[in-house]
Amino acid sequence: MSHWQQLTEFVVRLPHRAGELARLTAQLRAAKVEILSYYGPTEGRSADGFHIIPADAEQFREFAAKIGLGTWEESCFHITGAYRGGDLVGTLDAISQEGINIQFVNAFESGGQMGILIWVDDADVDRLTKLLSVV
Repeated sequence: MSHWQQLTEFVVRLPHRAGELARLTAQLRAAKVEILSYYGPTEGRSADGFHIIPADAEQFREFAAKIGLGTWEESCFHITGAYRGGDLVGTLDAISQEGINIQFVNAFESGGQMGILIWVDDADVDRLTKLLSVV
């Protein structure tokens, strides 16, 4: 694993109307809020909603407060580096060897670089932080 950071994911509920996601995206762009990941809606996790992982959590909090956007937050981990076959398997194996439960994972490779987003149980956040600090 080349680099990792703990990030904050914000989950937002939007009205079920055409154009709401486009409107929010335009507002984010106008406010110069850099988004690392943006997906949804998802079911079966903490709640249905759109998930947004900003580069700067405090900037996103200020943006959300300014426009009256209700959110809730979760910690997640972002691991990046040069792609080498088996990185995902090695990462997941190291986490499982520590007995850490993964709630959700999103992994991707592009242009020789890999990225992994990992969510764990709240009780395991400190343990994963410690593991990633020594790997």
